[in-house]
Amino acid sequence: MPHPFTWVPAARQRHASCDPVPGPGRAFPAEATVTTLCGREVTTERGEIPWLWETCPGCDEQARQLAGLPSRAAIAEQAARVREGS
Repeated sequence: MPHPFTWVPAARQRHASCDPVPGPGRAFPAEATVTTLCGREVTTERGEIPWLWETCPGCDEQARQLAGLPSRAAIAEQAARVREGS
């Protein structure tokens, strides 16, 4: 099942947005203005390099909640408990 957000490179980070992607396609066009899950308005960028940028921590946290996934902090805590139990 697809998630209600789309990852989008902008402002030197990989952000996520719930804004509708203009069709056809599954990506925003270059230089579109979108509102991100971290609450910023950013201008999108296209290309291979922007997809390698660091993920915005605020968007990551919100995207994880929307996708029903644990936070990075919860994963780190679980990993620490596993290491302590080893």
